[in-house]
Amino acid sequence: MGKGNLCPTLAVAMLGLTAGGTALAADAPTGGQPGTRAFVATGLFLSGGTDAKSDAPRSPGNFEVYLSMLPPAERAELSSPGKRRDLQKRMWDQFGFRRLSLWPGDFGGRSQVAKLPPDVKLHQKPTPEQLRAIAALNGFPKDRGSLAYQNQTIAYSSCTNPYDFPALAKGYVPYTGKVSYGMNLDGKVGAKDFTGPDGEKGIDNQLWRAIGAYKQSQEMNDPAVREKVMLSARAPMLIEVSGIDDTVNDPDVTVRVLTGADSLVRDGSGKPLARASFTLDPDPALVNVTHGRIVNGVLTTDPIDLRFVFREQIVDNTRLVRGAVIKATFTPDGNLDGGVFGYTTLTSFYDMIEQMTQDGADNVGMSCVGVRMAIDRFADGYRDPKTGRFTAISSAMKFHAVPAFVIDPAMRTANSNSSQMEAAR
Repeated sequence: MGKGNLCPTLAVAMLGLTAGGTALAADAPTGGQPGTRAFVATGLFLSGGTDAKSDAPRSPGNFEVYLSMLPPAERAELSSPGKRRDLQKRMWDQFGFRRLSLWPGDFGGRSQVAKLPPDVKLHQKPTPEQLRAIAALNGFPKDRGSLAYQNQTIAYSSCTNPYDFPALAKGYVPYTGKVSYGMNLDGKVGAKDFTGPDGEKGIDNQLWRAIGAYKQSQEMNDPAVREKVMLSARAPMLIEVSGIDDTVNDPDVTVRVLTGADSLVRDGSGKPLARASFTLDPDPALVNVTHGRIVNGVLTTDPIDLRFVFREQIVDNTRLVRGAVIKATFTPDGNLDGGVFGYTTLTSFYDMIEQMTQDGADNVGMSCVGVRMAIDRFADGYRDPKTGRFTAISSAMKFHAVPAFVIDPAMRTANSNSSQMEAAR
């Protein structure tokens, strides 16, 4: 049985006993005590428009854009699915995209191994200064190139340096629908705002305006697709609600939003396993605490600058959502369904796109250049006082969460130290 599968009863027995055999409640995983409910989010998906039509304008991906640039004869030759590899090679060669593995082992595909300065140690993340030295040593354009593939390659492409390749934004269109999932974050109703599915005016979700017309965004917004996918399975979001007197109406609860160090797993029917135990990520910056209230079974938190991890395949991204509010419903079957609403920082969102790499963008039909230009254009939150530019963009993410147990190693260590001090007296 994997760590994420640990039976709650066994977890309590293993973690909640002193040497004398007396259970310590503070050592037990949270989520089972009276007044405390804990959940694991089985996915956290960017969400938006509900009125999209099949004939609505769509933003083209890299391959579509590049094919449109070619002479008719070459376009006809390279447009078939069997020629996808040849098309990609031609595009990479023309634009000068490069990717080199930092260590032997060819992590990340067909890339060659980079030449490394003598002070760069194998399998250790290079410092920014070392990265610049690696780029220069391997002939990258000056001050260009970024780490990718979980910091195991150095790359130069339209994803690492999007403004170097404006041609690949050709054909981009924003999402043109009028209705979108989200929340009125600024308390205003403006001409650029959406209307919610329930008719609420002033919905702020400019991230969906920016990327909602891409094929991948539309697919992930389809419930039939979304319900079959677990995102950030290697670092799931955990939500712990404590101080609950009544799950229907309670004006004062504490909400912790955490990141798990154990992976999500499925049960025998293929659904996310409920009531599994998850150890917290040890990074204290990922412990988010805020106040909340429950009204008619709906939990709403006070705004908080929320940090969480998106860790999936080659991506390991820490997202920062400023002024984030969680609004979610306690369902009759014991789950928690809702969303995270706030202003996603441009830096943290684009870090995820950059880590997706040129290969990933090519394969999912997205243009990194189009995304970068769009989020810069539609950004609407947290203006930088020096530059006058917005640093974040309004966003909405849906989640479905099932009951879970949260194991906090820091609490266990604190209790162990307390017990030792008590025994020494």
